[in-house]
Amino acid sequence: MNSDWQAYLQTLTKELGVELAHEFVGSLHTQSNGSQKTAARFFYQMGLKWAPLMQAWQQWLVESAENYTTVVILRDAKPLLALPNARNDWKRLYLNRLICGIPDELSGDTSGKHHPLLSQYIIESEWEEERIRFVDSGCYGTIILQLHKLGMKLNQPFFFFSKNPYIRGFLNETGVTMEEGTILNDSLECVFPHMVQRPSELREYNGKIEAVLRSSDLLSVWFGTAAMQGLRDADAYSGISTKEAIQALLVLSQKAREGNFTGVLGHESPEWSGKKEFFARWPQELRW
Repeated sequence: MNSDWQAYLQTLTKELGVELAHEFVGSLHTQSNGSQKTAARFFYQMGLKWAPLMQAWQQWLVESAENYTTVVILRDAKPLLALPNARNDWKRLYLNRLICGIPDELSGDTSGKHHPLLSQYIIESEWEEERIRFVDSGCYGTIILQLHKLGMKLNQPFFFFSKNPYIRGFLNETGVTMEEGTILNDSLECVFPHMVQRPSELREYNGKIEAVLRSSDLLSVWFGTAAMQGLRDADAYSGISTKEAIQALLVLSQKAREGNFTGVLGHESPEWSGKKEFFARWPQELRW
């Protein structure tokens, strides 16, 4: 692999862990013969294939909390905003473990202190409204807990997939198993690569607080752009049920276990070691 592929591998390792990242990138490199253009076409096709499920997720959000102000957490939930019928009234925020001072096992980030501008950033985004709906890919709710500790008003969050028994997840309500939901949730970040690095800084600019964004590695930008374009170009949503869309992706997961690149992971990323203790301390007031 050349330096561009190595940088892409390093980026995914922070998201998936060493073993799963090597499996995903290795199969992609092999199947594309190392051609970046060929690999980008694969991601475009995956954007088309994921479109029905992303559309169903968006519709679930609209129906589940019609009267709420929606705040979409960028990077992880970004496909929602690329759909042809994306909601322009949904607010956008960059929130992650780095900004919130939460350690992360896979990436090795050990920050233990939230950014000093975090509260102001959220307040400027009209977070103090009474009916805010927080939308993220999931899974545990570590950021939810941290915001609660900072005194933020929290209405029920809505995840793509939830491992937290007290937070609703779109995939959970379709009846998928915990393993299937985790694979699809992990795959979401692989199929739609992050075109910006996970921001760690906030700054004041023109009288407003904003996240400091830096471009990701070259291939993440290429592949992410291609996948999002596939999502925008897809128009055949009708006639495909949510369960059919899920099953089609799980079939691709099975093929990935045989060493093929399908854009869907063959198995789950490593489980968080602190999961059991984290849920045992989950506050009663955050049990929706």
